[in-house]
Amino acid sequence: MRLFVRLIVPCILTILCSLTEQNTAQAKPSCSNATLNGGYGFHATGVTGAGGNFAAVGRFIFDGKGNLTGTLFARIAGNDVELHITGTYSVGADCTVDDTWNVSGASSTHKSVIVDEGAGYFILNNTSGDGSVISGHARKQSGKDEDDD
Repeated sequence: MRLFVRLIVPCILTILCSLTEQNTAQAKPSCSNATLNGGYGFHATGVTGAGGNFAAVGRFIFDGKGNLTGTLFARIAGNDVELHITGTYSVGADCTVDDTWNVSGASSTHKSVIVDEGAGYFILNNTSGDGSVISGHARKQSGKDEDDD
């Protein structure tokens, strides 16, 4: 019995320590602007401040340095709209993102959370004074193309 205890206890302690280290590493993400880099497929839905339904799909390209471009194909209150977007973003070490989109002389702001080490993000419109409730998600596109640097 003593031999069993001497063999099992160290094994159990080793397993517990490794689990603790994994949980600590997972609890402390480390992100930067470089975490968002390349093309992402995007989808969002919600309601505009005027009360119309909103749905969009599109593609965003992040340069890894704080600049973004994108094209959205949206359906807003029953009307089809194509939006060409430029903007900036800033990623915190905790993997939260603040961004500004510029479209046709107007701008909007958003808060996002990066997931899966940059493989995707969740986004929420938080433009001041805008009553819209729009949220969505994006996933990194696989492969490399001429837009990704």
